[in-house]
Formats: sequence, structure tokens, C-alpha cells
Amino acid sequence: MKSEKISYSSSANLGPGYDILSLSHRAFFDRVKIETSNGNERIRIISDKTPLNPEKNTAGLSIMKIMDDKNINEKINIHIEKGVPIGLGLGSSGASSSAAVKAFNELFDLNLNRDEMIYYSMYGEIAAAGSAHPDNVSSGIYGGLTLITSSDPLRVKKIDINYDLKLLLIIPDVNMYNKTRYARSLVPKQIDIKDHVKNSGYLATLIYGFTSGDRDSIRYGMNDGIVEKARSTMFSYYYDIKEKAIKNNAISVCVSGAGPTILIFIDEYSNKNNILNDIKNIMYLFKTGYKIIETDIMEGYYD
Repeated sequence: MKSEKISYSSSANLGPGYDILSLSHRAFFDRVKIETSNGNERIRIISDKTPLNPEKNTAGLSIMKIMDDKNINEKINIHIEKGVPIGLGLGSSGASSSAAVKAFNELFDLNLNRDEMIYYSMYGEIAAAGSAHPDNVSSGIYGGLTLITSSDPLRVKKIDINYDLKLLLIIPDVNMYNKTRYARSLVPKQIDIKDHVKNSGYLATLIYGFTSGDRDSIRYGMNDGIVEKARSTMFSYYYDIKEKAIKNNAISVCVSGAGPTILIFIDEYSNKNNILNDIKNIMYLFKTGYKIIETDIMEGYYD
């Protein structure tokens, strides 16, 4: 018996939405096939880009958790075809775990609902980030834009985007060891109440903008004065890119996940050619190679 599923790349955090907002897009995807096995290993990982130890592999750790909880004693092989680049803030670890959970759910006819699949997918994030955070995997299961309304108990809401937009992913040639863990360590443990109120306003405005199709609200709401500010030393080129993109009428700009990828929202009113030229000049000044991918939101995919 076997089952095969895919999960797409994603951009979590989205401005003020640290650990609660995630957006699935078509830029990349992981393909995971799970099959029953006659071998000696309970879980055998077959992959050339991810750890082969199931406890250190996001897909493997997620499946271990399901097997323990559901008392499943079959031996299985997990084939991981890695398409989402690792360590670039594009939800790579979550893509593997969510695709694996979807495949395992089908293979053993578990009838897990979407939030249950998110619960097991997020468990795998411990292997990559040291903690089980649900943002990336939530959009991997639901597709589109997702909002984590509660982590304990886990509750997720799908947010409709009622505005026609495109995405530019600026992907620098930068790789940092344990980047996600380091980025999370920079997040302040305490904040001033004024900063909390201001960021809450950003978040509410951003969600309003997406649901109502209000361009100005999306632009204003994508700002963040807490997490993005704390991590600014990691991405020296970010604020220059943001300033130039906004001047050329991009809708909004944010760091994708824990970076270093930058996400730019554009539409028919944006001067894309100028934005691309400015990015070229900025990255040249910072002596940083990069590539740009134009993509769309991956809506409605969870099978």
C-alpha cells in the first residue's frame, strides 16, 4: 500500500502576524510518498536532502507521533522529494511534514480533520526549529491564508483574500546554520504596551484589508514594529528593498518567515520593472546574489 501527496511553499509571519499568519504559494512544493514495508525499520526515510533519522526529520517525527497516538505498528518507508529550498524562510520543514501527514492519513484511512492534520504536522517542526509552531503547516493543509486563533487547543481559521495580487519572492544567496532557531531567539520576551497596541492595530487592519479587498489597508497593516525590528540585523538589505518597492507602488513588503527571503505583494498598479531594477542595484551594493520568483497564492489545496 502507498499514498503520495504534495505540499507547497509558504510565507509565515506576514508583517505583524508572527506565529499566527501563513500564506501558501505556488513557488515550490515537496512531494512525499509513504508506503508499507517489510523491512526491519519502523520508519525508513528515503531522501537525499533531509535527515535520514526519523527523529531529526520533520516528516519522520510527525509520522512517529501519529503512529504512537494511534497505535499503528506497521513498518513504513517515507520517500521525500524535496522541492522547497531549505533555510530560506519558505516553509521548507512544514512542507515535508504536512505532505507526509496528508499521505499517512490517506494510507491508513484515519479520517483526520484539517486541524488534526495541522496538529501532527506542527509536531514535526520540533526537528527543525526546536518548537512545534503551526503557522507554516496550517497553510500547507488549508492552502491560501491561514490564521492561528489558538495554539492550545489548536484552532485555525482560513482567511479569504478578496484582492487580486501577485507575489514576488526575493531569495538571496544566503544560508545560515540553525537560522530559524537563531531568528526565534531574537524575538523580545517582553514588549511595551504601546508597541503591543500599535502592532495589534496593524494586524487587525491587515486582516480587514485582505477580507474586504482594501489595498490601502493591506499596505498599512503589513507593518511590524516588534519582531521585524528585532531581526533587522539579519537582513541588512531589507529596509532598502521595502522603501524602494513601496515608492514604486508595491502593495506591501515583509520578511518571509524567518528570512532571508523577502516577500513583495504587487498588483496592476505596481511598477514591477522599477522594483526589479531597484532590487538589482540594492543587492549589488550589498554584494549579495539573489533570484526572483513571481508566483501566485496557492488557494484551496489540502488533499
